[in-house]
Amino acid sequence: MTVKEKARNYIWSRIQSTEIEYKWVHDEMRQPGDRRISMDKLELMLDATDRKLDMYNYLFKLIELDEE
Repeated sequence: MTVKEKARNYIWSRIQSTEIEYKWVHDEMRQPGDRRISMDKLELMLDATDRKLDMYNYLFKLIELDEE
């Protein structure tokens, strides 16, 4: 397996796990009632997760466009 393939697989796995994290935070925000995590913290988590997802998608695009 080449370095490019390893990098692609790594970033792809990070994108998948970050999408799961994003969905979890989003679902937590929509749950009614008492929360273990305040809405302010959930909003910060959602924003951070969104930025992380943007970064991983950018890196994935760079890897895909890289010519060896």
